[in-house]
Amino acid sequence: MEGQFRFATAVEVRWRDLDALGHVNNAVYMTYLEKARVDYLRELGLVTFAPGEIGLILAEVTCTYRAPISLGEAVTVCVRVSELRRSSFIFEYRMEGEGGRLVATAHTVQVCYDYQLGRSMPIPDHWRETIVEYEPGLQNRT
Repeated sequence: MEGQFRFATAVEVRWRDLDALGHVNNAVYMTYLEKARVDYLRELGLVTFAPGEIGLILAEVTCTYRAPISLGEAVTVCVRVSELRRSSFIFEYRMEGEGGRLVATAHTVQVCYDYQLGRSMPIPDHWRETIVEYEPGLQNRT
């Protein structure tokens, strides 16, 4: 997970995110990753969540937990696309707590999906072009 992240979003730690030990439950990290990925796609103008838009399916998620997050802590999730494939792409994440403290790293694989046909579909050209322009140096496999 080398290189820089151009996009970051803030996440508010809510009371409901905590487990019995008073820190953010491990499963909630997935929600934080989802928020960052959606914010990223919106920032690039790729999704508006209008009916008939391209579907995205989460095919894989890996998260390495580095440190706990507490209620009231400022959390930033940095996200980027590191690889484009034919119908899927890889997001990488760096989650930071107060003062830039590393709390987790993660990656997800998203698949473009046509819900009407019930199968994966190639990444649309305009998505590919937009992401390649925004993310210099990413792997672009077609």
